Amino acid sequence: MKTRIIILLLVSTVILSCGSSKNEVTSNNIDEIRAIVNARTFKFQANFAYPLQSNDVILATNALMRGSQNMGGQINLSGNGDFLMLKGELTEGNLSYFGEMRNVGYNDIADNSIIFSGPFSDYKIEEKGKGDKTIVQFDANNPVEQFRIRMVVFNNYKSNLIIYGSNRTAIRYTGVIVPLEE
Repeated sequence: MKTRIIILLLVSTVILSCGSSKNEVTSNNIDEIRAIVNARTFKFQANFAYPLQSNDVILATNALMRGSQNMGGQINLSGNGDFLMLKGELTEGNLSYFGEMRNVGYNDIADNSIIFSGPFSDYKIEEKGKGDKTIVQFDANNPVEQFRIRMVVFNNYKSNLIIYGSNRTAIRYTGVIVPLEE
């Protein structure tokens, strides 16, 4: 009888102590995210890329990446330094690209990264819920391609970024945003 009570007590302690941990979100987080998005002074740091590809490309990519802990549907970008930055009226981005390209006009086809720098246009901010997430959209370009950028920023600084290019299929990135150092 004592053994059953001890086992029951031990099991219930383990079950109760194994609750899921959540990132604590404060109103300060929401206010800071609002401030940096409205001021256009933040940097998105990409952690993973999720190419939006056809099944044939996914199969080929999976075969090429076998044994690298990456699959065609998810690619780890940790340590690559992939980023998108807004600073006032200017934007800069350098993000690895994995996907299908069309009408390529680049000099170096070996480097098919999404790279742009300069002014952006059509900047829009939309807040959803009670500050749970903020949607940022704008257009940017480089000499040969136009990009439509849509970013969803959650109140814990985690973000999803989707880039639609005029000469390539869309790609999604996950990461975090950080305020720019002044």
